[in-house]
Amino acid sequence: MPRGMRQGLIAAALVLTLAGAAAAQATWEKFTHPQYGFSLRYPSDWEADSGKDPLVFLAVGPFAAGMNSFRINVNVVMETVPADLTVERYEALSESQMGLLFQGYRRLRTDRTTVGNAPALLRYYTWRRNDGLELYQMQLNVVSRGRAYIVTGTTSTQSAQLEHEAELLVRILQTFRTR
Repeated sequence: MPRGMRQGLIAAALVLTLAGAAAAQATWEKFTHPQYGFSLRYPSDWEADSGKDPLVFLAVGPFAAGMNSFRINVNVVMETVPADLTVERYEALSESQMGLLFQGYRRLRTDRTTVGNAPALLRYYTWRRNDGLELYQMQLNVVSRGRAYIVTGTTSTQSAQLEHEAELLVRILQTFRTR
């Protein structure tokens, strides 16, 4: 996919109307983790489950449009970190590992945002699985009260509805809250 097209998809995913997002979220399920102090909303037709450290939540949606081998999803990974660690430092440390973990990793952009009162970073990137499938991911990094939360939304760059799926994943990530 050409770089300009990817940038356009990113911009489109960020331009959401608050009224439309709020209306859609009214029918969504809400997951609240009893131990790790976070909540997240997701579409009611998705399958969800809490997991074990470090993957503490997973919601799986429909197959990416035009594909029968990959389902869009959102997951939350949590780890304990020093209480004085900033989200910027955490993101810098994790960014240095991304290229080692993900084949063909390409960061597209990183935006500053907030989750409640906590500063957060939203990273957009692509990478290829071992079978060659290229994934498009958005990753929200939040550090709060000695915990780092990594909330990742994933679809495939080969999806026939990439822009729509990216918008949905951004809306889900925007519902993430810590206590």
